[in-house]
Amino acid sequence: MEHPRSLKTVLLVDDEQEICELLSNMLRRTGTECRFAHSVAEGRAALQSGNFDAVFLDIRLPDGLGYELIPAIRSTQPGARVIAISALDHEGLRATAEGADLFVPKPFNRSIIMSSINALGFRA
Repeated sequence: MEHPRSLKTVLLVDDEQEICELLSNMLRRTGTECRFAHSVAEGRAALQSGNFDAVFLDIRLPDGLGYELIPAIRSTQPGARVIAISALDHEGLRATAEGADLFVPKPFNRSIIMSSINALGFRA
């Protein structure tokens, strides 16, 4: 049986500062370091300059769709898990079809986020 590993570093890609802060506050309580990106371009840059265990990826960003980052995540972050987030529930099926490991609808709460992390094999 595989033991869960710690979630150490997460990239939060969302154009809403409040969402980034909310997720960051939830995750930092578990000892997780969080970095923010607010667009597809910032997300690409962050992926090139850091190592992440997971990426929380908003679907609708000011310069494109978050889906565009999934191939870059897969190629630059071996083993990183992708958690797509969106206020649009219908994005869930597309998110997993595009390669996300999990979809979490907005609004969410700490319980939902912690359950998602655990479902991906991390110790929260």
